[in-house]
Amino acid sequence: DQEVEMQREWRDDETKCTFILLARDLIPGGKKSGIPPPPTEKESEISDEKKSYPELVEQTLDAMIGDVNLFLSEEELEESGDEESKQTAQLTPAHMQAELDLMIAAASHRHKNLGTELALMMMHYGAKYLQIRRFFVKIKDTNHSSLKLFKEKLGFVQCAYAECFGEYELDCKCETPEEMVVWVERRWKKNNGLAIMDVDGDGCNGDDQHSGNSGDWDKRPCRMYDVHECPLNSSA
Repeated sequence: DQEVEMQREWRDDETKCTFILLARDLIPGGKKSGIPPPPTEKESEISDEKKSYPELVEQTLDAMIGDVNLFLSEEELEESGDEESKQTAQLTPAHMQAELDLMIAAASHRHKNLGTELALMMMHYGAKYLQIRRFFVKIKDTNHSSLKLFKEKLGFVQCAYAECFGEYELDCKCETPEEMVVWVERRWKKNNGLAIMDVDGDGCNGDDQHSGNSGDWDKRPCRMYDVHECPLNSSA
């Protein structure tokens, strides 16, 4: 009962966003069967019992290879000695940030560039649908593979180091969520050599900077999620 209650609290917590990673090659029936489609009922019409989607879980249980999470919070206000600046900052709407946590538990699916792709997909989702403009990670100084992933492949920069924990904090920040969307698309193209937007002259074109004109960023058709045939519900 305690475990069930903990899972229920995690599911309903609006500051947590979790995606379970499923490997298509481990689903019974192979790629032909594919992942069962998500339920189509509206959230208000789904009973508590059905919210756990027992059939979906049963069909994909052996295909779980890890998870990727966002832990949402408001960015801390920068300290300033100017009283006027403090008052202005207090009146300014808070910007959202998220700690990104990624784990590929199955050794058979590591070293396949999944970490890079999944992190970018989660950042794109967070910026576009959750209005996040800053992502950060906390990594042990002995975890060289994760440090290489976020520093070299994803362009995160070190912003803090907790010596008592032996832990680095790296982040990626843009001025607005819209700019973050464009930055992620450009980084995706840089890492994969694939354009993911169907709109000419926008999206992933241009250099890799934390800025850019995103245009109708929330309306543009994105093909990033098509790479792994991920079902995406923008209302999630």
